[in-house]
Amino acid sequence: MGAHQQRLASDQAAWNAARRLPKFSYAALAAEAGVPIERATRLTRGWVRVGVVEELGRVGSNKLIFRVCRDVETPPQSRPDQSAEGNMWRTMRALRAAFTPTDIAAHATTEAVRASTADAQAYCQMLVRAGYLKVARKAVPNRREAVYRLVKDTGPKPPRERRLRVVWDDNLAEVTHLPVAGSGGEA
Repeated sequence: MGAHQQRLASDQAAWNAARRLPKFSYAALAAEAGVPIERATRLTRGWVRVGVVEELGRVGSNKLIFRVCRDVETPPQSRPDQSAEGNMWRTMRALRAAFTPTDIAAHATTEAVRASTADAQAYCQMLVRAGYLKVARKAVPNRREAVYRLVKDTGPKPPRERRLRVVWDDNLAEVTHLPVAGSGGEA
């Protein structure tokens, strides 16, 4: 059996164990399935992300407890965000201490996703404005790039800039948010 088949069999064993247990912690799942606790943790977090396992809270010595909330036969695969922003964010989280836009673009580009240095630079600048990155070394135009450091790691999903549709009322000096389509606010 190849490494990929072994991993799939291990994932299936862990999923079957999670389905058998009424509630479980990372350690309990690891013991029941015979997988390393790091693997049990990674799988459980992925199952929570795709909505088949729910976190019930902390008990005892502050252990997180989970339960299967949507029983399916095979374990769902939690795929990371396959976008330029997703790849750049994962790269930043891995490099953490010091990186340039060129570093980010080089590590974030795959066969399926292209991240240019300009894309990486724009993403870094947006994250600096939002407080996720700090400038470790300023850029010198035409000589060297800025070096950034990740200071706010909020998890695996990439922070994204969004544009909001609002109405500005000069009479009241306030903003009114437009309802999102499908939220029942249309006329």
